[in-house]
Amino acid sequence: MKKYYTAKYDRVFKTIFCNEDDTYLMREFLTRILERKVEEVQFLRNEIGIENVEEQVKTVDVFALVDGVYLHIEMNTGRGEIIHARNFTYFTSLYNKKTVRGEKIDLKSEFIHIDFTYGLGRGRKVKEEYKVMTKEGKEYVKNIKMIEYNMDRVKEFWYDKDEEKIKKYKHLIMLDLEKEELRKIGRGEEFMERFEKKINQLNEDETFQSWMSREEDMRIVANTEKAMAYEEGEKQGIQQGSISKMEEIAKNMLKKKTDLSFIAEVTGLTVQEIKKLSKIS
Repeated sequence: MKKYYTAKYDRVFKTIFCNEDDTYLMREFLTRILERKVEEVQFLRNEIGIENVEEQVKTVDVFALVDGVYLHIEMNTGRGEIIHARNFTYFTSLYNKKTVRGEKIDLKSEFIHIDFTYGLGRGRKVKEEYKVMTKEGKEYVKNIKMIEYNMDRVKEFWYDKDEEKIKKYKHLIMLDLEKEELRKIGRGEEFMERFEKKINQLNEDETFQSWMSREEDMRIVANTEKAMAYEEGEKQGIQQGSISKMEEIAKNMLKKKTDLSFIAEVTGLTVQEIKKLSKIS
């Protein structure tokens, strides 16, 4: 039986919502998220510039200009401080890139970062908002805001059959529903039905299915090998073993013609280092 890939996967989310020729789904989705009518969405380049060869390629999930507001979205399937730190680094890089204009800094444009995070557990609030400020509440930077949705908590409403909460959060619940569940929640609403149709078409696409399953398998294997390599390196008290193992993983991925940025993501090597390995292999 084929796996049904939900919009919990960043690749699926981007394929469905980031359509420059038809922004309807993204506009309607953000209207519910931002709780105001969204009129215009302009997708911006989502690759953060590299300052030197030692850096990895950094690609964010979604970066867009939404009715004059800069919006950065990340789909997360893990928990812990490292995700917050990584996403905040990406967000501030985008902020720096867009606020500096010649010799002036733009303090008027609003910047919003949104995390949709699976893996936080059900005990926390559905939505948390963060600002850069003192413990007394004085804002350090006024035009940036971070929002995180606890997607485990959202999914709980569906399993508990909480009709009031399902109605309020169905635009979030739908992101991680299987085909039959999605058919039930989306009935009678154009936005939901168009999302359902598009994700079903995507899952019926053999090329996309093959590509997703291959990437998922490679990520699992690479992450497992990476964890084992670092564990072995810690036991030996050195890092060389870990580095060599990452190079070996990278070489195997190169043989399968894997995208360089994806190899960099799972191995921790820079693109420049990977390019050197490609010449060796």
